[in-house]
Amino acid sequence: MSTKASTTSSRQQPAWLAPKPDPTRQASHPLKMYNSLTCSKVPFVPSNGERVTWYNCGPTVYDASHMGHARVYVTVDIIRRIMQDYFNYDVSLVMNITDIDDKIILRARQNHLFEQWVNQNSSATPALLAELQEATNLFIQKQFGVADLTVQTWAARRAALVAQAPADDPKFALHVSTVDKAVQGIAQLDQALQAGAKLDVAAVKSIAELARDPISAWLDQKYGASVTDPKVFRQLAAHWESEYFKDMDALNIEYPNKLTRVSEYVPEIVDYIQRIIDNGFAYEADGSVYFDTQAFDKHPDHSYAKLEPWSAGNAKLLEEGEGSLGSKLTGKKASSDFALWKRSKPGEPTWDSPWSPGRPGWHIECSVMASEILGANMDIHSGGIDLAFPHHDNELAQSEAYHNCSQWVNYFLHPGHLHIEGAKMSKSLKNFITIREALEKYTARQIRFLFLLQQWDRPMDFKDDTMKEAIGVEETFDNFFMRARTMASNFRDQRGESTGRHQFHDAERALDSDLAHQQDAVRAALCDSFNTPQALQALIELVKKTNVYINRRGLPANVPLVEEIARYITKLFKVFGLAQPGSVIGFGNSDSGTGSGSTEDIVRPYVKVFSEFRDEIRQIARANKDTEYLKLCDQLRDVKLADIGVILDDKDSGTAEVNFGDPAQLARARELKKKEVQAKKAAARAAQEQKRLEKLLKGKVSPQEMFQVGEHAGKFSDFDNEGLPRKNDQGEELSSSQIKKLKKQHKDQAKLHEAYLASLAQS
Repeated sequence: MSTKASTTSSRQQPAWLAPKPDPTRQASHPLKMYNSLTCSKVPFVPSNGERVTWYNCGPTVYDASHMGHARVYVTVDIIRRIMQDYFNYDVSLVMNITDIDDKIILRARQNHLFEQWVNQNSSATPALLAELQEATNLFIQKQFGVADLTVQTWAARRAALVAQAPADDPKFALHVSTVDKAVQGIAQLDQALQAGAKLDVAAVKSIAELARDPISAWLDQKYGASVTDPKVFRQLAAHWESEYFKDMDALNIEYPNKLTRVSEYVPEIVDYIQRIIDNGFAYEADGSVYFDTQAFDKHPDHSYAKLEPWSAGNAKLLEEGEGSLGSKLTGKKASSDFALWKRSKPGEPTWDSPWSPGRPGWHIECSVMASEILGANMDIHSGGIDLAFPHHDNELAQSEAYHNCSQWVNYFLHPGHLHIEGAKMSKSLKNFITIREALEKYTARQIRFLFLLQQWDRPMDFKDDTMKEAIGVEETFDNFFMRARTMASNFRDQRGESTGRHQFHDAERALDSDLAHQQDAVRAALCDSFNTPQALQALIELVKKTNVYINRRGLPANVPLVEEIARYITKLFKVFGLAQPGSVIGFGNSDSGTGSGSTEDIVRPYVKVFSEFRDEIRQIARANKDTEYLKLCDQLRDVKLADIGVILDDKDSGTAEVNFGDPAQLARARELKKKEVQAKKAAARAAQEQKRLEKLLKGKVSPQEMFQVGEHAGKFSDFDNEGLPRKNDQGEELSSSQIKKLKKQHKDQAKLHEAYLASLAQS
């Protein structure tokens, strides 16, 4: 016995054979991203293991956020989620709020002065008319510079002015529209004064609002220097910052890990500028401090305009980069030099510095806040493509001058422009659709689908066709999720039952292989610079093949396999920000689709009983041809149940399949379908009316004249008293068959002409 025990205790585990990795597969999916610093896709290598440091340019808070901003912030959110939730990087994202800026100062000042002016001019007076005319004339001269072009001559000379519009001035049409509105308001006031009519306060305010832009600019020119209360500037920035985050919440954008505001970092900005001066890359002039681009560019370890070297001499972009209040800055050594510190003028907020009471330049703000938190190097910097030059290029230059390094940012990401029907969207052009306006028409998920269907670093169009595609893709997945949830629920009800045979045959093996193939395709797409359009296409193909598998006639589906596919897609949609965090299958919402114990699971048995009762009512109504009961059943399905998120899908078998959805989205889809039906009816009516009008117009010519004009002109040479031809153009008698044919045409035209005359009499 002791010998046996000794033999047993001496036994060891057999050698383990380590699996050999497939080198081609491992090498095929390294994460690459499009880097604006190289204008190419490059492998992503974080500086510190799995930790990713990231700075994203936040908003300048002076107005409502528009869909161009949504393109940037939703895109950054998608890429961030992919990196942290798919590739499992530890992402630390910093975002700034620019609450000190020329645009904020100017907008706050003008709003303040305009409101004061409106309150002081609550009645219609000749003095008010004179001020409106003066302000609009100054605006016209500033924007167009045409001699003798005034409010009085605008109507007569507008067409010629527009005909000569410069092709390279995108704001020209905006300026014309601004003057049009102001002239309209002036005309209304002038007419009221001449007629002796009294206008109430609301009417005067409405007129003033039409001329808001010219009046605001005029008031700022006259009284801007008198605005000294810091609250005027802070209140505007605080208001629009709050509105910005409401928009971000509505779009399901994750909050940054760290948030900074320029106004909270002014002492650090002053110290930062001083070090750049000490390092020999900045100089003081007239109380302002400028970055010395030439000294920087000549240094062997530095290079100016890394992102867009071809734009380094673009005077227009350089001027825009200095801000709307920067044109009066003096003392620059070179036109490409830019302000790090601006000596404040009357009517501008001020902070103390060694050089003058002033405020930070725009570009230095991001450099300081990013450096304070992320240090001398970061993995990723992102922002709108319109900021690449000069803002981001200036950021890089001054940061590398401060840190004495040759590369402050390793990867620069620029989401592409968003256009409206081909035109760039811009606050300054006032051709933007605000995020809230877009959300009145579409859901946040549909907008996110729109951006996922576009390559993130390329321009895209925001228009009805692209939104229809996004909504169609959403419906494809939503229908699949509803089907999968229903199958999973029915399967759980039948657990423990067995047919005695397994359900994993060739069809299941093929579908399982499709799942593995598309999972690999998704990974390859996301590794290829976050190619979400390609990833979504792989998921769409997977849904198509799964639906084909489910629809096989007479064969039961392997529900766990279908559920596995639905869960995989849901998991990815949570990564993309499309699905709620708790959802197991589907997009989910606060009340349903969240897996075991959800409201959906609880109410499903009761809804199924009710649905079966409705099925029986419909069968009886059909048998008795009772249309009223059938209408009530349809109303119950289409409105009453849909309003509480219950979907009944009537099948040819006479039974309804029970699903669940978002009530708001179902109502929106119902309204959209209703509008489509109305649009089709309207189009049919319009086509019918067009045909009627065309038929009426055919009767405009009298039967006596019909063979002498139009298509018959010159074909005949002799006519009887009724206008019927007797001879052709050669003077030859017409044959009896020809005359018979012409008589029929003559008779038909007589009827048409009679109808035409009757319509004239009615009108």
